[in-house]
Formats: sequence, structure tokens, C-alpha cells
Amino acid sequence: LVALQVEMRTLAMLRGLLRQLHAACTRLAASARGLPSSVQETAGHVRHGMEGVQASLSRARSLHDLSDLVLEQSRETVMRAQLSIDELLEYVGQHAPLPWLVGPFAPALVEYPEDVPVEMSKWEGCITIG
Repeated sequence: LVALQVEMRTLAMLRGLLRQLHAACTRLAASARGLPSSVQETAGHVRHGMEGVQASLSRARSLHDLSDLVLEQSRETVMRAQLSIDELLEYVGQHAPLPWLVGPFAPALVEYPEDVPVEMSKWEGCITIG
């Protein structure tokens, strides 16, 4: 009985992690718009691979339902996805303009003329540059 409960919890955790991973990959693919087509393609492949893994593992009622082949293919797909995401991050780090990377913190990088007062309370806790 305890082993069955552990197995069910493990399977539920696995499904939850896969849902989160798929959601992250979907956001990644959507965020890649505007980047070169090769980057968009890679992000799409990662998302598609995660959909496949999620579909394969979602049908399982127990861990015994998962064949060694399905587990191995899933592991390889996740490893390829990790490598692709690492490559995407490296590309973005080397090629993306700073405002695209910095996002909502970009106003903190703007230099203000000395005669214009800046309300510093809204920047409290931010790291200053320069």
C-alpha cells in the first residue's frame, strides 16, 4: 500500500513537472519571435519535444506502464532540450540588444540630466550601474 502511494505521488509529481516544463517551453517559443528563424525553429523543436514527452508519460497509470524505451526516449528528449536551451541562452547573451535582455529594468539605465530631479524611492533596492 505504501509503495503504491509513493508510486502515485511520484507519477503525479512527474506530470506536474512536465506541465511546468511544457509551459516554460511554450513561453520560450513565443518569446523567440523577432529573433532569427533558426532560433525560433530551435525553440519550436524544444516545445514540440516536451509535448511528446508529456503525451507519452501522461497515459501511464503507474510507473510499470512506462517501458524502458519510453523512459529512455523521454530522457534523451529532455537532454536535447536542455542542450538547445543552453545554446539559445548563449545566442541571446551574445547577440540580443541590452534593452531586450534587461526588460522592465531598462529605465534604470537611462542617464538623467543633472537639473531634472529623479524620484529615487521607486529605484530603492535596485543595483546602480556606473
